[in-house]
Amino acid sequence: MNKLALIIAPLLLFTFGMAQSRTCLRVMPVDEMIRGSIWIGRVKVRKVNKANYRGSFGQLAILEVTETIDGDSSVQERHVLAKSNVPCAADMYEAKQEMLVFLRPEDSLFRTMNFQYGEFQIIGDLVKGWRDKNNNSVDKPYAEVRKEIEEYLKALRNPQLPIVPPPLPPKPKPAPPF
Repeated sequence: MNKLALIIAPLLLFTFGMAQSRTCLRVMPVDEMIRGSIWIGRVKVRKVNKANYRGSFGQLAILEVTETIDGDSSVQERHVLAKSNVPCAADMYEAKQEMLVFLRPEDSLFRTMNFQYGEFQIIGDLVKGWRDKNNNSVDKPYAEVRKEIEEYLKALRNPQLPIVPPPLPPKPKPAPPF
């Protein structure tokens, strides 16, 4: 009986060890998401379709652009791949949701930057789950979030150049003695 327990115990420990959750995705700070995104804006999810895009994504969302914060503002509809098979990713869209999204290119379509951490639901005029300076989740009015994003973009595009003193004029050469 003891031998059976010695055989079963390691198997159970191994099974429980394998069942533990994998390390999940890193939550990017806002400035890193902004730097990595090609398009940032407020959208309304118009339609969601099941898809099998190269085995990597299980959903295709059609987003109606409400407001463009950064990127090409000429297109009023974005096609976004979602439901990634990346472990711990939960990037998915539901029809009729209003959201703030950070998108990056995926072949000829888009995908959400930082998976589920790059999409923020907007209820009324409140952005749910926005991140503060310490990367903690907070609910914040959309106007404040937009202003914060625009400030990051301005700092990103107009970095303060270090002040370098002008070069000193060359010293005059001494005149040759006569």
